[in-house]
Amino acid sequence: MPTNPTHLQRQVWLKPQLPVRCLMLSDSMGTPAAESKPAANAEAARAEFCRAGIPDEVTTKVLKQYQCYHGWDVDTKLRPALKLWVEQVGSQQLSARLQKYPQLLLRTPEECSGVYQWLASIGADAERIQQKVPHVMARPLDQVQSTVWAIQQALRLRDDQMPAFLRRHASCLLYTPKRVGQTLHTVAELLAVPVTPDDVLEVVMVCDERLFAINPDMLFQLVSFFCEEFGGGQRAARAALKQCIYRVPEETMRARAADLRALLGWTEDELNQWVTAHPLILTLRPSTVASNIQKLQAHSFSSTQALHVFATRPSIAGYDWSSSANKEKLTYLRHVLQLSHVELTSSPPLLSTSLALKIGPRSEFLHACKGVSPDISLAVSGVLSYIVSRSDANFAARFNNLSASPPLVYDDQFKRHWQQRWTFLVCEMGLSYAVICACRPLLQTSLLNTLAPRWHFLILLETVRTDFKAADHLTALATLSDEHFAQAFSSATMGLVYDHNFIHRARGNLCRFCY
Repeated sequence: MPTNPTHLQRQVWLKPQLPVRCLMLSDSMGTPAAESKPAANAEAARAEFCRAGIPDEVTTKVLKQYQCYHGWDVDTKLRPALKLWVEQVGSQQLSARLQKYPQLLLRTPEECSGVYQWLASIGADAERIQQKVPHVMARPLDQVQSTVWAIQQALRLRDDQMPAFLRRHASCLLYTPKRVGQTLHTVAELLAVPVTPDDVLEVVMVCDERLFAINPDMLFQLVSFFCEEFGGGQRAARAALKQCIYRVPEETMRARAADLRALLGWTEDELNQWVTAHPLILTLRPSTVASNIQKLQAHSFSSTQALHVFATRPSIAGYDWSSSANKEKLTYLRHVLQLSHVELTSSPPLLSTSLALKIGPRSEFLHACKGVSPDISLAVSGVLSYIVSRSDANFAARFNNLSASPPLVYDDQFKRHWQQRWTFLVCEMGLSYAVICACRPLLQTSLLNTLAPRWHFLILLETVRTDFKAADHLTALATLSDEHFAQAFSSATMGLVYDHNFIHRARGNLCRFCY
């Protein structure tokens, strides 16, 4: 095969070289009305679902979405089908599956398990696929296999690459080889220049999971309209595919672009250049964008700063800045990391980075291992890119060797410990961000060995001594050795002794914060 195929050649390599099954899933699983006995009434069908342990609200939903069950003979068809599934997976699991796929009873558990087992045998996450698109398990096994092989052939995927593809696009298994081949061909055609299967794969792997659900002709029409309306050529087409512009009707794109231009005060050329680089913005309602910009300004960002952040990182306009999670992130950035609004405005990716997964544990690791001086702002220390954009492996490789004794290792355990400790400080101890910031050793204290047992001990003291406040002794809690803490706070007369037995009991009472 040539490295740079022509347009005609692209059609050849994208066309699956397999017998094409022209029937879609809905065709192959149509209503088998002919073999059913005279219809039972709706109440009889409802009663049978109830007898099988299916909740009434689920039964209502299922019978509304798939009314053919009303026509199934109760004794010979509906009851045996329900009984078979209940015996196999139980009423609760059957109820959950029927909510996602009302036509499930058209297939037996054995037929569905065949698809499940085959997907597992090729390394795919069959359980995840079953949860996301249970319809797949009800397709005939040979049809699922044909779809997988067609994709594998079209994109030249190795066997070990297929599980990752199916993790991203499990819904492709609902469609025939012909349909998935048409979708892949359309993607190649939209990229306009000679492409290889690797080029198509790189784009498809970042597309929305609904890529295969949209009609290929409609996919071509919407992306082509975007490129014609806003310019940008092949680069714009690639961005439009990656950022799911095919979810937005043509007139909606045009109307939203006009609203954004009015909101930002830009010229048409300025807006077009920006939209072709960030098509994602047209998937958001302009009213949502305007509202979230105002909510960001409510956190003391100026109008200019908020618009700059939005223009640089359009996805931020989709964040609700009044939500508790985003308010917590902003407060952490401002008060714990002490970043100014100017510094945050110059580093918009920080605002779209997870506090629990990256910002919190990574910034604390840097302080703990002396990767950055406590007197220097993270914004001028040169490490923000490591906090925001580097992988865990890259971050660990850069900073793990900085700690001396005891050695610190940035790994999943360190991240979990930070998340649990932060939750304990904020939720269990009820400390404000200002208090936490004023006593940074709290952020480096072992939750199970020190922080939780000592806080529990101080709270007990507070309950028996009216002149004692646990929150007044945070520095001692975080910095004293066990021996010195016991000397300072144990009270034999009150029956409160801080020792290994107390620590062991306290840890046992805090299982929800354990690993």
